[in-house]
Amino acid sequence: SEQPHINPKKQTIGNSCKACGYRGMLDTRHKLCTFILKNPPENDSGSAKKEKEKKNRKKDKENGSSGGEAGNHNDIDAPDAVDGDDDEDWAEETTEEAQRRRMEEISEHAKGLTLTDDLEKSLEERVNIFYNFVKEKKDSGAIDSADKEILAEAERLDVKAMGPLILSELLFDENIREQIKKYKRHFLRFCHNNKKAQKYLLGGFECLVKLHQMQLLPRVPIILKDLYDADLLEEDVILAWAEKVSKKYVSKELAKEIHAKAEPFVKWLKEAEEESEGSEEEEDDDDDNVEVVYSSSARELKMETTKPEKSDHEEEDIDIDAI
Repeated sequence: SEQPHINPKKQTIGNSCKACGYRGMLDTRHKLCTFILKNPPENDSGSAKKEKEKKNRKKDKENGSSGGEAGNHNDIDAPDAVDGDDDEDWAEETTEEAQRRRMEEISEHAKGLTLTDDLEKSLEERVNIFYNFVKEKKDSGAIDSADKEILAEAERLDVKAMGPLILSELLFDENIREQIKKYKRHFLRFCHNNKKAQKYLLGGFECLVKLHQMQLLPRVPIILKDLYDADLLEEDVILAWAEKVSKKYVSKELAKEIHAKAEPFVKWLKEAEEESEGSEEEEDDDDDNVEVVYSSSARELKMETTKPEKSDHEEEDIDIDAI
């Protein structure tokens, strides 16, 4: 950039280029130059004085001069004194506690970035992350006490409703009846008061029947009852599932077979519901409840009349941690 140099006394205007180093004089006969000479910038003289002051200070330092004038220069150049309290504050920032606090802040920030990155991934990718998380817990032998961690990971990835589908694949096999009792707490954390998660659990159950068709297809009604008794499936969810045969998880043919096998249990549910509604209208609390009993020899459901058991709490008040 060009820098003009105006000398009102000599009536000259010079210019220099900082980029290429060119120096020269402007034609003062030009009208603009005449105007500048007659009306020189006011701050030019001020900048010249500042340059002279800088040169004087430099000379004083070179000559090692002392005295009032030099002292004044030192007063101008010297920075303000720093209070002792400020020094202590700076010292505190280098302590182990301060370093630990900063590391925690960095870790929290990193977690936030990871969370944001994972949520930006597709649903399929997030489901795979959750699947691998649960599988790692199972393979390491930590699955039994990891129910809260598994739920937290599903919520972090925003795949909570699909959790039972993944858990069914990893935690259930042909011994599902025993495994329902073992992992009841894990499934309750997803299915309790969550009908969408219950629908995914039914989908996982259909997939399981497909994998172990010989062992599980004849036992469909009693397994559904186990899931119902464990509070993993609600009555209206089962009845809605029974209304429509879907090929979302298994073939249409197998889905029809599963629904046909489930029919005795579904029929019992409907009858129990009708009886319950009837007893409410009559306000008769002493009526016996109908309970479905599975006969391993007949491999079918039969109806038995039993006395109702007194429950300590309502279904909505289930304490999952106490299970």
